[in-house]
Amino acid sequence: MVSITGEIATTDRLMRWGITVDITCSLCQAELETREHLFVECDYAKAIWRRLQKWLQWQQTPDEWNQHVNWAIRSAKGKSQQAQIFKLVYAECVYAIWIERNNRVFEKKTRSWEAIVREIIYTCHVRADSRVKELLQSFTF
Repeated sequence: MVSITGEIATTDRLMRWGITVDITCSLCQAELETREHLFVECDYAKAIWRRLQKWLQWQQTPDEWNQHVNWAIRSAKGKSQQAQIFKLVYAECVYAIWIERNNRVFEKKTRSWEAIVREIIYTCHVRADSRVKELLQSFTF
């Protein structure tokens, strides 16, 4: 998924490499699939971010790539419980979006964004250490 330079093989990059692919985002079917679109600008991804934001009582997640990256860096700093939760949920969210994209592209299988959110929340509860798990359980889904 991610190269050493941190770039992922989205369809815009595959096309530049000379590989023939459908360049439309497989999640929303509306825009060119780029890293920025897939993880931040896509309506499907936005729905996931917004639901997680509501669950964890986060401030609104930015809809623009550079602001989103800055928000993620700021939110992940430190060793507080909030930072630990952020890192856990953020990583699971990005991974889930990528897996859903791959399932749609390669397996022709789709799931609703609501199913993805439920899976992210479940996975975070399972993977969290006891200190973070206790705080996660205080949030209402």
